[in-house]
Amino acid sequence: MVLNIDNQSGFLNDYHFQTLCLLYYPGEKFPPGESDAVNRASFKVLAEENDGVKSFTAEVTLAVGNRRESGFCRCDRRDFSFDADDAFAAQAAVGKAFLQAGKRLFSFAPPWGYLTGLRPVKRARYYLERGFDDEAVLRLFTEDHEVAEDKARLSIEIAKTETEMLKHDSPKDCGLYVAIPFCPTRCEYCSFVSYSNQKLFKTLPDYLVRLDEDLRRTAAVIKELGFNLKSVYIGGGTPSILNDEQTAKLFNRITESFDLSKLKEFSYESGRPDTTTKEKLEIAKSFGVDRVSINPQSTNDTILERVGRKHTAKQFFEVAEIAKKVGFFSLNADLIAGLPGDSYDGFMKSLEDVIGLGFDNITVHTLSIKNAAPIRFDEADIYDAAGDVARSCVSAAGKRLREAGLSPYYLYRQKNTIGNAENTGFAISGKEGYYNVIMMEETSTVFACGASAITKLVSPDGTVIDRIAFPKYPFEYLAAEQGIGEERIRRFYKD
Repeated sequence: MVLNIDNQSGFLNDYHFQTLCLLYYPGEKFPPGESDAVNRASFKVLAEENDGVKSFTAEVTLAVGNRRESGFCRCDRRDFSFDADDAFAAQAAVGKAFLQAGKRLFSFAPPWGYLTGLRPVKRARYYLERGFDDEAVLRLFTEDHEVAEDKARLSIEIAKTETEMLKHDSPKDCGLYVAIPFCPTRCEYCSFVSYSNQKLFKTLPDYLVRLDEDLRRTAAVIKELGFNLKSVYIGGGTPSILNDEQTAKLFNRITESFDLSKLKEFSYESGRPDTTTKEKLEIAKSFGVDRVSINPQSTNDTILERVGRKHTAKQFFEVAEIAKKVGFFSLNADLIAGLPGDSYDGFMKSLEDVIGLGFDNITVHTLSIKNAAPIRFDEADIYDAAGDVARSCVSAAGKRLREAGLSPYYLYRQKNTIGNAENTGFAISGKEGYYNVIMMEETSTVFACGASAITKLVSPDGTVIDRIAFPKYPFEYLAAEQGIGEERIRRFYKD
């Protein structure tokens, strides 16, 4: 894609313009220089000041081949329903001009307007906590950001649920994430750091030794700093790829090293049905795990085979029944709308299957194509910026889950998502996943251990966030210097 930017606003950066383009041109790259690319975008942003107030003028032209359309908008901070700053006005001018051009060229409007961020609910919480009422926040979303009304109301609803869930938290509360980035096979849509070849499987014993040491170090730091561990989440990859002995040793290290007396939840993302067994679930339960996730993504065997998930719907049904009998406090399942080859009816059948099995926590994802995923946007049945089928699935799923007694409690968005839709977690009241909320809303420090894991440090007043990333790949992780960044963590809280 050819992208020309003339940004004289004093705000925004090239990444912001690129991310906007992905709303109508999903999967595009932005190589430097001129090319003969079919897709083109041009942004021009000017700033001027009158009587001490800056105003911003944006002109945007979007093109596909010989077809092109333009948009124009002028904004200053006085044009909004709240105390906006100059940066917001510049962003709004560009966003509104971009949507004008896009709607004319492509004949549809993205449901989240020109919002490009991961966390729209965080924005809603910000204003609600500062005294804005529901209608004021609704106007902020629908008028200032041009978000569809249903998405705006969903954001407000979830913001209120999260505020209630977090109301008793303190700056000394924290979470723990433990990464097991290995999978028996790689799903075609997968963008996570997970590995599925024999050479890497051979590193598992050494990986677990290093992980054990990092868990010891993390437990010592949490104790030294006086944190209260409220949530433990074992994620992947596929944590159930570990054998029974390895699973027991991992849980034993966690329960021996950390003070779990103030824990709200202990979650085990068992993940794939083909590696989840009764024995592993019973081991998890014996160490205090109260929340388990078993993820089918679809209950259609044809779809599962097409996306590279080497298990069947029958295996998922069998493992779900086993998990119910083992007796966890909460069971979660994930589904993905927009999988290649899937249909509205096929997705809704998968949803009915999961509801019928009695899962009390269900996450509805929308297919997002990442650079590292084998699935590419240029496949004929994947490329669909409007994403009518996926968006219909997401909308209908929300209504059906509410009918089944589950309510939305957390939400996030990703780039290059089919139909610009979202990912939303639904749960029966009391079964919400606390870890999901503190990660999305960035309200608490979360310590992380393992390859690709990222510790997220949150200052006591919540205004500063620092991230410490472990090496992404297992071989690099094993070769890296020992340590979890203890001195950096201490300095963060000392300063």
